[in-house]
Amino acid sequence: LKGRVFVSVLPLALREPLPESAICSNDICCLTTAEVLNPAWQVTAKSGGFRDTFTKDDQKDELLGYDDTAFYYFISSVLITIAVPMTLSMLYDIVWPGKAEQEKSFPKKTRSGSVYRYCQTSEMVDKTVVQRRSARRCTGGMACSFLGKVFLLAFMWGSFFLMVGQMGQEKEIRKFDPFVILDVSPLASQPDIKKAYRKLSLIWHPDKNPDDPLAQSRFIQITKAYNALTDEVARRNYEKYGNPDGPQTTKVGIGLPRFLLEKENHLMILGAFFFLLLFIVPMTFICYYQRTKNYAENGVMIETMQLLVSFVNEGTRVKNCPELLAVSAESRAMPRRPSDNTDMKPVAQAVVEHKKHQFQDPIVLRNQFLIWAHMQRLHHLMTPELLEDCNQLLKHSLKITQAMVEIACMREYFFTAKSMIEFRRCLVQALDVKASELLQIPHFNDDVLKHCARGKNAASSLAGYLAKDPDQRKGLSEMEANQIADIEAFCTHVSDVEMKAVCAVEDEPEIVVGDVATVTCQLLRRNLKENEAAGPVHAPFFPEAKFEEWWLFLVEGSPNTRIICSERLRDPERLVEAKLRFQVSRPGKHSLVLHALCDSYAGLDQKVELNFMAYQEHEVKREIFVHPEDVDLDQQPTLFQQFMGELGREEESEEEEEEGDKKRAKVKREAQALSGEGGDKADSDSEGEKDEKKEGRDDSASSDSSSDSD
Repeated sequence: LKGRVFVSVLPLALREPLPESAICSNDICCLTTAEVLNPAWQVTAKSGGFRDTFTKDDQKDELLGYDDTAFYYFISSVLITIAVPMTLSMLYDIVWPGKAEQEKSFPKKTRSGSVYRYCQTSEMVDKTVVQRRSARRCTGGMACSFLGKVFLLAFMWGSFFLMVGQMGQEKEIRKFDPFVILDVSPLASQPDIKKAYRKLSLIWHPDKNPDDPLAQSRFIQITKAYNALTDEVARRNYEKYGNPDGPQTTKVGIGLPRFLLEKENHLMILGAFFFLLLFIVPMTFICYYQRTKNYAENGVMIETMQLLVSFVNEGTRVKNCPELLAVSAESRAMPRRPSDNTDMKPVAQAVVEHKKHQFQDPIVLRNQFLIWAHMQRLHHLMTPELLEDCNQLLKHSLKITQAMVEIACMREYFFTAKSMIEFRRCLVQALDVKASELLQIPHFNDDVLKHCARGKNAASSLAGYLAKDPDQRKGLSEMEANQIADIEAFCTHVSDVEMKAVCAVEDEPEIVVGDVATVTCQLLRRNLKENEAAGPVHAPFFPEAKFEEWWLFLVEGSPNTRIICSERLRDPERLVEAKLRFQVSRPGKHSLVLHALCDSYAGLDQKVELNFMAYQEHEVKREIFVHPEDVDLDQQPTLFQQFMGELGREEESEEEEEEGDKKRAKVKREAQALSGEGGDKADSDSEGEKDEKKEGRDDSASSDSSSDSD
């Protein structure tokens, strides 16, 4: 057998019979090198069992029994997570159409559980009914949105049931089982196994299935199963590890479908991925940015904010505001109609302008006249199209007027901020500049105002009229019962506010320069009961439900009217508390005024004067009380100190060890030095004694010699 090569031959894969010189035993043949290199037939080196029966490229290109079960479970979970809430939401909209929009505009309870109290005047009841009907009305856009949701839900549920059906057909987990692959019994003999192997090899041979990309994978599985049952080493590995190749590493993958891993789909998948990543995602962000880049954080267009910053100054008053609202970007973006010139003539002739307009743009002029007509209650002169434009302007006005107030507060202009709030309430209540506050009461007109201003129990302000008893209120003699009921409902609905305010430094009896003082303000709505909240205000001319807001301004006393700090209150509860903080900058007596301005009703504003003395730091002796527990806490080391202390102790111990080593070395050196000096001294003493003895011997010798000579 010298010079030959041992190889494993797959007989059914040979295009030509083996040479006669081949020495074969089962599937092991001994061939010469030239026979191995013969291209007429194929052999495979039997060095690694089944692992070497296919190349690395084959592992990349083919799928060995890929399982889609994980993908079906994943997609089904995603679909059911999205489809169930969408289905419940659609059923809710079908059973209660428009209820979600009604709850948004006309809620029943606050977040704290208080029940909203709504105005029961006939005008507000009719307005609420109309708005709720409009919320239930199905428009073209709503119909398209509903149909889109129906088709989307149908697709999602259909896909879900399809995935569930596929999961029922898939096996739980596909394991390598050579008996199942070869379709033989576990008790089958070797001839039966070889017979089954040859039969399946004829069916799944790649040469007989050139158009089936998975035939080669199936053929490799059959070969692997055959080796697992015929080769002793492979069989032991299979029985011990479940794989004829021995222990295998665990592979964890994502539940992806089969078609994503097939080679012929790679180019399409890559193209779709780049289309999504490089086109869809950037275009989504670009469209979102293009839609939102023109708006500020408060919802007002940036162009409008720039315009207001330029035109709002310390001298801006209510008569300037209609033109500022008309020249805003939101107003100029409204469409024009060819019939506007004809329809606006009666409105323009009846409107009284309190300030000559500066801008001559047609759309600005039209909207400015509409605002003045609304404030002067000339709605009967407007066509339905103009009335729709006016309502659209009023919807924009809330955000724009809020921006006006914020700009005035930023520049500390109190009278300007107050004028902006007055203009806001004029839009809500449809009041003209310097109009009587009593016109906010339903069924009141100029004739009723004249009657209320004369004689006993006369009233010229809304607060004064509300403070009177029902039998003392004037102007009701010629009204009908339903009108009187509306007036009574209005008087009970309008907020009867009582304000209290205290200025102090928290936990300190005196105020010192440099302290942060706190003004604690409480607003109590005395017309509400416990667990009640203020509902939408009485505003029959305003197109939306408007909840009242209060603006708090802490202002220096006369002659300065600088805003020190401000706060916006939107809480509808019976008792509202707010805290305004500011730093005391100078010593001496301070006279401050806290103003509470309502943005929905005219005549309900409140103010409280706050007087206090600010001392210098050396004028007041403050004792700092420290609780014993705080003292104990101060004595405890912090986490950083503990950490550094551990390091310090380690360093100290190391330093102590080094110092101890140095001391021991020094003592040792000194001992050695002392022992060396003692040795030298002893040597010198012994040498001296030796010299003395020698001299003594010499002397005795000399004396003996002298005696002999004698």
